[in-house]
Amino acid sequence: MTKSLIAAGAIALLMMAGPVSAKSDTAPSNSAQSDEGETNKMVCRRVESIGTRLGSKKVCRTKAQWDAEAAANRQDLERSQTQRWKSD
Repeated sequence: MTKSLIAAGAIALLMMAGPVSAKSDTAPSNSAQSDEGETNKMVCRRVESIGTRLGSKKVCRTKAQWDAEAAANRQDLERSQTQRWKSD
């Protein structure tokens, strides 16, 4: 059980430590068009396998998919932190 919690925490940290894109405040904003363009943009990241230094692979997804996965990981982590464990 602890291994799965550690793995979930490590995955959540990897997702939060990904590349960050900066938006310029002075750029003209077409919010609907720019938001759609950013969410459909492909982002590739190196994902390391837990337990080995050599097991990394390149994963490409859209920004919306990365954001959805990060939100799901964050929700799982928060749920596991707030859940009370009963001892036998």
